[in-house]
Amino acid sequence: MQQNVVANRRWPIRTASYPDPCAKFAYDEEGRSGKAVGSVISGGCVLSGGVVINSVLGRGVRVHSGALVDDSVVFDDCDIGSGARIRRAIVDANTCVPADTTIGHDIERDRQRYQVSESGIVVVEGGRLCEIDCQESS
Repeated sequence: MQQNVVANRRWPIRTASYPDPCAKFAYDEEGRSGKAVGSVISGGCVLSGGVVINSVLGRGVRVHSGALVDDSVVFDDCDIGSGARIRRAIVDANTCVPADTTIGHDIERDRQRYQVSESGIVVVEGGRLCEIDCQESS
């Protein structure tokens, strides 16, 4: 049986306390609920019809309708647009991923736009994606 590291008192997690609201899993216009499986979702996050799998979301991340975040780390205050698909990526804080953007599914294309590690992890630097597109997808 696998030991739950998060619940192990001999391995305390040192953290700060922030006055963020709890994470919110909301329904989108089509009635789909936000979902997270095997993930850590920080305070202030809103999953509005989006799905997060085996990932870590920092504080204040918004995942819009139809978006999928898989095997990734998304730092604080990011906005994942409707229909975006992110896999095996690290997304820097304050980054807006426009609607229908695909990251981590076509490594050769990703190499032209982002940093990609030898093992295929895509690193999206803050400010690399267009904020205007995200405002339109909200």
